[in-house]
Amino acid sequence: MTKIVILGGGYAGVHAGKLLHKAYKKNDDVQVTLIDANPYHTLMTELHEVAGGRVDNACVKISFDRIFGGKSVEVVQDKITGFDFDNKKLSSESAEYEYDYLVMGTGAEATDFGIPGVKEHSFSLWSYQDALIIKDHVREMFRQASYEKDPEVRKKLMTFVVAGAGFTGVEMIGELIEKVPQMCRDYKIDPSEIQLINVEGLDSILKMLPEGPRAKAHKYMEKKGVKIMLNSLITKAEEGSFTLKDGTVIECGTLIWTCGIKGGSFAAESGLTVGHVDRLKVNPTMQSVDHENVYVVGDAQWLLENERPIPQIVEAAEQTAATAVKNIKAQIAGGKAEATFKSNFHGFMVSIGGRYAVSHTAGMSLSGIPAMAIKHLVNCYYLHTVCGVNGWWKYLKHEIFDMKDKRTLLGGFISNHIQTLWALPLRLWLGLMWFFEGFNKIGEGWLSFGLGSKSGWMFSPGVVQAGVPVADAGSAATDAAAETVAAASDWAEPVVETVSAATDAVVETVAAASDAVAGAATATLSASASTLGKYWDLSGLVLSGNNGFVTWFRELFMDSMAAYIPYQVFQTMVVSVEMLIGLALIGGLFVFPAAGVSIIMCFVFIFTGFFSWEQVWFIFAGFLMLGGAGRVCGLDYWVQPWLKRWWNGTSLAKRSYLFFDEPLKLKKKNRKS
Repeated sequence: MTKIVILGGGYAGVHAGKLLHKAYKKNDDVQVTLIDANPYHTLMTELHEVAGGRVDNACVKISFDRIFGGKSVEVVQDKITGFDFDNKKLSSESAEYEYDYLVMGTGAEATDFGIPGVKEHSFSLWSYQDALIIKDHVREMFRQASYEKDPEVRKKLMTFVVAGAGFTGVEMIGELIEKVPQMCRDYKIDPSEIQLINVEGLDSILKMLPEGPRAKAHKYMEKKGVKIMLNSLITKAEEGSFTLKDGTVIECGTLIWTCGIKGGSFAAESGLTVGHVDRLKVNPTMQSVDHENVYVVGDAQWLLENERPIPQIVEAAEQTAATAVKNIKAQIAGGKAEATFKSNFHGFMVSIGGRYAVSHTAGMSLSGIPAMAIKHLVNCYYLHTVCGVNGWWKYLKHEIFDMKDKRTLLGGFISNHIQTLWALPLRLWLGLMWFFEGFNKIGEGWLSFGLGSKSGWMFSPGVVQAGVPVADAGSAATDAAAETVAAASDWAEPVVETVSAATDAVVETVAAASDAVAGAATATLSASASTLGKYWDLSGLVLSGNNGFVTWFRELFMDSMAAYIPYQVFQTMVVSVEMLIGLALIGGLFVFPAAGVSIIMCFVFIFTGFFSWEQVWFIFAGFLMLGGAGRVCGLDYWVQPWLKRWWNGTSLAKRSYLFFDEPLKLKKKNRKS
């Protein structure tokens, strides 16, 4: 058994785990274990959203059960306290873990550069806990200010400073730009009392971006009331204030420190060689310079590429992890670790709140909504690779559809919700209509098979459904036609005589009346035609039977497939589905799939050329049911929770990541040596 241990479930660790699963999911001789102190993966690039109160706390966490459920990676929640590189062991307070290959993705931590007082009197933003602390602290400052009568004390409490104008600093100040007005309303504080300050030691913000997006970000921040202080090094921090290099003292109630990060002290104290700022020195193969079976990836490694250190960003984390996995695979196969790291970064995106961003990707600089859209797309792509459709759908909901206070790139345009109770009458009416659609077909003879096919209108002319004998059908039609002609000849003569007499009387009557009303009738009809004429005949078909698309659909799907289903089976199926949709909607049972089938049925009827504009409301009502409007006062209240628990335990849910809520808690076991 070859044992691979991944230490740390950050961006690099998760990516390494996914790649190793892909490589060895069918190989029982290779065992992959990921160890992390937390039961979840943290989206570090989105921490500012929690700190600024834009999203709920849980929105930046993805459980490892969701990521690796059903995968060949065993996840262990434990805190490693010791390393034995010679004997290839890791130890915690309760267990030991043997390994043949170790991937260290232990991340980084904030650094204060040894500046006096910064560690004690500022807030860092480099963990989930950091974000929660900042969020609570900002609210506490407003609460205190709402009771404070001394204007000088209130001014201090309402001064929020972010030190550092890199990605994290600018994104944090962007969250405060949007959060502060809301807090002012909540605590009845005059917005003019608020001071937002961004302090930067360099001569520009966002140094990793070109001049264009940097300038736009700078202008936007100033427009929103942020005071940007460049070339302003902080030399000391104290309780409630900090001092700049030129001696300026600035009082504030909040100092958020984002000026830099270093390798984690945990890894630096492991005994491996440190390259710089507590980052572990590695070869281009991502192997530690001390042990060829120990790989260091992500923010924890120190390697110069083109005489510059590999940046501590997500793409670098994933690419270093990919290099390490390639070499581990080569070593397990009996070869050598020869793959070397080569960066391929696609660009950078920085959000300044939820409605503005700047970016530089693929050599193109953008700002505003386009840049924000790219950031959302990149995040959705990452979440899809980590935990499938559910990941990015949850992201879109909390970033756009469920966002409060208009803090999205579309403002509040699509973020409102209806009370599901108000949709109950529509659900019941839609269900009733579907039930009677099927019930009426029974009355029309759809289940009286002796009457022949009643669904032939869904197929092209000349196409005969299975189960309808062609010869018999033709003979019966001929006999019926002959009988009709014979009968017509018997009663035609007296009818003609009657009609002739009636016509003479009518002509005389009309002639007498026409002279008197002709002028008035003509004027009235003319006025009606122009005033009350039909602009849109709702009884008309959405798509006519001779429409090119309808012809294509009928020939491809109906004539070539459905026509081979015996008409008895086909008609029974249509009637049953329509009535079942109705019963499901009325009873509130399986509302989501019932609404989905409802929509599909409507489009089938449209594409076969027999669906009027008056019936289109079925489709829109169905989409409303899909959106959750059918979850009230129905059997789903009891049935859906049970089904979710059952589904989340299936292997298909684990393989596809299509979990409802969180998957079932997987049993983990610690293997002791």
